[in-house]
Amino acid sequence: MRIVSRMASLQLMIAMLALVVMGSVTVMDVFLKYAVSRPIPGAYDLVESLLPVVIFNGLPTTLLRRQNIVIDLIDHMAGERGTRRLITVADAVMLGMLVMIVWAMIAPAFQAWEYGDRKLELGLPLFVIWAGAMIGMAGSVLVAVTMLFHRSAKP
Repeated sequence: MRIVSRMASLQLMIAMLALVVMGSVTVMDVFLKYAVSRPIPGAYDLVESLLPVVIFNGLPTTLLRRQNIVIDLIDHMAGERGTRRLITVADAVMLGMLVMIVWAMIAPAFQAWEYGDRKLELGLPLFVIWAGAMIGMAGSVLVAVTMLFHRSAKP
């Protein structure tokens, strides 16, 4: 569990760094556009390319801390034991959904690799973006597996 926690923390730091870069580039781009009429070339592509890094690398920590959105309509009626079962079912469903998302990402990632697609202004290969998303999803799947089999789930 400790290794998974550290991996999720590392991915969260990567997501935070990407978010800071996104915000800074956006602010500087707007400032330079209106101050000196010279926006940053490729700013849109950079921000767009960093968005999957933020999303997919922030997800493992969210899952590990159980900070995903939860609607507890029947938890109070199920009792503590029933709530633990519901959490286990939710963990299994989450793992299944994450695996399906990874499965759906594989074909487009390989197509980006095969065709050599690139971002228009930056020239960044799209496969690099897909690879970053896949690494983030691998962390999410690992956390979901850990949460499914780790029995200290909080009701």
